[in-house]
This record gives sequence, C-alpha cells and structure tokens, in this order.
Amino acid sequence: MESLINIGIIITYIMIGFAALTAILFGVKKMLSNTKNAKKTLYGILALIVVCLGSYLIASDEILQSYEKYKISSSESKNVGMGLIMFYTLSVLAIGAVLYSELSKAFSK
Repeated sequence: MESLINIGIIITYIMIGFAALTAILFGVKKMLSNTKNAKKTLYGILALIVVCLGSYLIASDEILQSYEKYKISSSESKNVGMGLIMFYTLSVLAIGAVLYSELSKAFSK
C-alpha cells in the first residue's frame, strides 16, 4: 500500500512541475510578444523581489523557548518570519490598491 502512495505522490509532483513550467513558459512567450507589457511585468517582479528581501532583512531569527522542543533552527525561524511579514505586507498593499481604485472612482464623478 505504501508503494502505491509513493507512486501517487511522485506522479503528483511531476504533474505540478509540468503545470508550473507550462504556465511560466506561456507567460514568458506572452511577455516577449509585447515589450510594453514586458516592462510592466518586470517592474512587478522587481517589486516582489524587493518586498521579499525587505521581509527577510526585517525578520527575526529568535526561537521562542516554547518551540525549542521542536528542534527548529534559527534559519527556519527567519524564513517563517519572512513569509509572515511578506504575507502581511502584500495583503496591506492589495487592500490599499483596491481602496485607492474604488475611492478614486467615487470621487472622480
């Protein structure tokens, strides 16, 4: 029974990898066909990288005493902190963009 589960997991990983590669290649193909969109896409990717690096620099590598029993390393703690900070930052930016869009429409009329 375990071997069937392992085979299923391997097939799932292969399918996810194929889907991700297809999505990336399709995006690159579309981006290269229009240079104006390519510039906007690269700015978006650069902004995401800046948020990621900023989150990593801000994140703490401190391990709480209550979690020491799980044998978490300081790098794992820093990565989790980075993920949380990045999630909160991108959430606030997305909510701000929606509010800005809706409020600018309301006040422009």
